[in-house]
Amino acid sequence: MLRIAIADDHTLFRKSLRLLIGTFDQMTVVIEAGNGIELLKKLESTSADILLLDLQMPEMDGFEICIQVKELYPEIKILILTQMDEMETIKRAMTMGVQGYFTKNTPPNELENAILKMRDNGFYFEKDLTSIIKEIQKNPSFKFDPGKEIIFTARELEIIELTAMGLKAKEIAEKLFISTKTINAHKQNIQQKYGFETMMSAILYSIHHQIIDLHALDKNR
Repeated sequence: MLRIAIADDHTLFRKSLRLLIGTFDQMTVVIEAGNGIELLKKLESTSADILLLDLQMPEMDGFEICIQVKELYPEIKILILTQMDEMETIKRAMTMGVQGYFTKNTPPNELENAILKMRDNGFYFEKDLTSIIKEIQKNPSFKFDPGKEIIFTARELEIIELTAMGLKAKEIAEKLFISTKTINAHKQNIQQKYGFETMMSAILYSIHHQIIDLHALDKNR
C-alpha cells in the first residue's frame, strides 16, 4: 500500500484530493497538511512514500519544503502539484531533485497514473521529459555530477536508457528478459554506487555527458 502525504493550503482542494486518492487501488492518504510547518510536524510521527506538494503556500513555500523533506526524509518521493506550469518553475523543481511535476488543470484520472509511474519509474513529469532536459541544459548552473567520472556497465546503461524512454520497471524487465525485482535492484544500485540522489539524476548525467543520445530517445518513443 502506497502511503500518500498531501500538503496544500486550499482546504477544499486538499479534501477533494484525499477523496479522489481514496478511490485509487493500493494507495492511502496518511498525512494531510495545510502548510509546511504542519507537514514537517506530522512527518515526525508518520511515514509516507510519496508527497503531493503545492508550491504556493503560507509559512514555507514548496521549494523550501522540498529542501527540508529531502534533507530529513530522503526516501520520500515528491510530486509537485501546482497551477504553475512555466518551464522555469519546472526546471527549478527538477534541479532540486523533485521526482514529479503535475499541474492542477490536468484531468483527475491522470493523477493515479502519475503516482504509479513515480512508484515504477522513480519519476513522472507531465510535460515531455526531453524538452525539459534540453531547457535545463541551457542553464549555466546545470549540474548533475556526483563529482567523479562514471563508467556504467552495459546493463546499467540499458536500464538508464529504457527508464528515460518512460518504460515502467515491469516493461523493462520484459524487454531484457529479467525480473522486475532485478530491475529495481539495478536502479537502487545505480543510485547508491555512483552517488545519484534519484534515477532522474542518473538520466540527466548520462545525457549531459553524451553517454546516451537525447535525440535517439525521442525517435524511440
